[in-house]
Amino acid sequence: MSSSQEGEDGARSPDGTVQAQPPAQAELPALLTAAFDAGGETGARLRAFDWSATPLGAPSDWSPALVHAVGRMLVSRAQIAMFWGPEHRAFYNDAYRPTIGGKHPHALGQPAREHWVETWDVLGPLLDSVRATGEPYRGENHPFVLDRHGFLEDVYFDVSYDPIREADGSINGIFCIVSETTGRVLGERRLRALAELGGDLAEAADGAELGRAAARTLDRYRADVPFALVYLRDAAGRLALSGRSGLVAEGAGGADPTPLGEAATAVLTRVAGGGPAATAETADLLPDVPEGVAGQALVLPVTATNEPAGALVVGISTRLPLTEEYRTFCDLVAAQLSRAVGRQRAYEQERELRGQTIRRLSALADAAVAVNTARSTAEVVQVAARHAVGLAGAARAVVTAAGARYEADGGGAATAEPAVVLPLTGTAGEQLGELRVWAGDEDDAGPGRAALAQFARLIGVRLENAQLYEAEHRIASTLQHSLLPRSLPQLPGAVVASRYLPGSADVEVGGDWYDVIRPDGELVLVIGDVVGKGVRAAAAMGQLRNALRAYVLEGYDPGEALTRLNRLVCSAEQPSFATVVCLCYTPGRLRYASAGHPSPLLIRGDEVTLLHDRALGPPVGAVPAMTYRTVEGALATGSRLLLYTDGLIEDRELGIDAALGQLRADATRPGEHVSDLVDAVVARVAARPRRDDVAVLALEATEPHRFALRLPADPTRLSVLRKRLEDFLVAHRVGATDVFDLTVAVSEAAANAIEHPVDPAEPAIGVEVTIADDEVVATVRDTGRWREPTGAGFRGRGLALIRALGELSVSRTTEGTEVTLRRRLQG
Repeated sequence: MSSSQEGEDGARSPDGTVQAQPPAQAELPALLTAAFDAGGETGARLRAFDWSATPLGAPSDWSPALVHAVGRMLVSRAQIAMFWGPEHRAFYNDAYRPTIGGKHPHALGQPAREHWVETWDVLGPLLDSVRATGEPYRGENHPFVLDRHGFLEDVYFDVSYDPIREADGSINGIFCIVSETTGRVLGERRLRALAELGGDLAEAADGAELGRAAARTLDRYRADVPFALVYLRDAAGRLALSGRSGLVAEGAGGADPTPLGEAATAVLTRVAGGGPAATAETADLLPDVPEGVAGQALVLPVTATNEPAGALVVGISTRLPLTEEYRTFCDLVAAQLSRAVGRQRAYEQERELRGQTIRRLSALADAAVAVNTARSTAEVVQVAARHAVGLAGAARAVVTAAGARYEADGGGAATAEPAVVLPLTGTAGEQLGELRVWAGDEDDAGPGRAALAQFARLIGVRLENAQLYEAEHRIASTLQHSLLPRSLPQLPGAVVASRYLPGSADVEVGGDWYDVIRPDGELVLVIGDVVGKGVRAAAAMGQLRNALRAYVLEGYDPGEALTRLNRLVCSAEQPSFATVVCLCYTPGRLRYASAGHPSPLLIRGDEVTLLHDRALGPPVGAVPAMTYRTVEGALATGSRLLLYTDGLIEDRELGIDAALGQLRADATRPGEHVSDLVDAVVARVAARPRRDDVAVLALEATEPHRFALRLPADPTRLSVLRKRLEDFLVAHRVGATDVFDLTVAVSEAAANAIEHPVDPAEPAIGVEVTIADDEVVATVRDTGRWREPTGAGFRGRGLALIRALGELSVSRTTEGTEVTLRRRLQG
């Protein structure tokens, strides 16, 4: 648009038309004159506008608040719009012009409802609310629908709406500072779509499922892909619809009985036969074109290892411009599908070849199953070497790949040189490793050569998949686990356990974390979740964790520690948001504070309640001047606390309330150790794909100087005893030598109590351990009569071993046997 120009007889209005020169006006305020001069084209247009014809009147009569607001707006380089008066008449600066596109200059000075009509149902209530309440509004990635380039467009902005007050305190205007984030929102959404598509396609069981899997994924992203049609060649080479998504079919997937138009069929046949990408009329593809779908759709080729395999029809949204980025996204969707089809076709080819060999060598079936269940390169190499020995009846087999090697011994003497050397190649023909097989002195491995050749091809394909899997997860796994504590401190009277599960549906690192700190005489548990994904969220998580640890070690209570953490976050150049729970425990007593985090669960036997039933404070980073309060409570011996991040209760199929109810039910499952509680609550989410990370931290209040444990008479449960005993001793700062000796002695006594009793009154044993005056006393009880020792072999030497590690006493009665060990701790 050209700048406003004044002629001899008139001036140009904001819409560019020449109008009569407005009547002579009083002299403008100096501030307004300077602002118009510095405001570029928009300033010139505002100066030339006939304001006397509007309710605002001539600029010389404007209120000081309006003059100052216009002055601030015009000289700013930020994108600012201003809405004044009850009609919300629009002002904006040059920086704001790209935001509204073709609405400029017509919207200047006009009621906002007239030029933002397409989004007024969103914008109007926002402006009215700020004007009525005086409360500012801030939103990140706020969605709007704008007609700024001749079509309705979905756009996103970081926005801030702030009231402008007159001298008497009344509100007569609203400042709107915006920053468009449409590119970022669309980019992140499309990256998520591609990541989910890759994961879902990888899970497809066969070629027929690929189209349905692609359709199910794309159906979740209708804003970018209003509809999609997946055409793949079947086993007979015929082009068939294997999946459909979006507006053309609720639920996605399945065959479409509606035939294509002649022109669309020709385009589809040409592209699926190896031709370049093309476009087709949407009306020729669908019987009825849904609202929001562009008149032309993209038809993209689908290939399998550079061979034509089908075509993908992608509908284009009318509410998004078909930019280079949009087109690239569609191409990447087709590329994902092509790669999956290529992998699937390669796998199917290998399976066909493998089937021929299986009829001759049944062992190849077991080998194929074993290799296909291995996920990492190391697992593939190990499984392959073991099965190669059996397939060839060989004496020795070695499989090598990048960073991995495994040698399997088949027994007997091997020849000096390998009888078979086979490359392990991927679907594209690149060599990923090598298989070497040595025959025995009297065998040339001849009968197994054909099976080995088939097996080597399968290993290569699986190695390729394993390397892709490892490459995608290596960075995420390294970052996630490097920022978590490697071990948990212990405190007399408390037992803690933790678990961290990275998200399986997204390779990007998340911001979940936990920490356990032991200042003098207490145990501090922290769990938190930084909003966002990626390296930035991970970096913010590390900074928050270290800062909060420092505040706790300085002696600040939970509320003050979170207050200082919030102040630190709000002062950062790029502030972040995080939910956090900080909880201090001394035997019998709790002190805690929460910053917007889900409430921990308090577990007393079969009773599970929320530690607090209302929000104690907003997330850190949300309210700069927030002061968090510390709440006190009690935790009786035997009670447990469960802290967790929201990934544990987020479920697409269940609402939050139902998921929280399921968590409560899981938390009541019986378990001897607090780690059993952690296992119980994560078992459900560990078995399914997770869109978010999951962090869990649990604490059990115990007797400070004594613990008692009742175990079933099952040797496999001795690990629970060893873990409880080790936690108990470490919490009392018992030395490593004493911990080892006592663990061995008490475990041996418990093993004897499980193994030796005859006809016990009940199939269980009791263990009690106390510490007092640098002496440990451990007692193991059973309810049966011990077998008499035979004196043969090593059996019966358990008591001698226990006696060597401490002072032993054994009491046998008709009701059972009691073994007591006393040991003075080393200084």
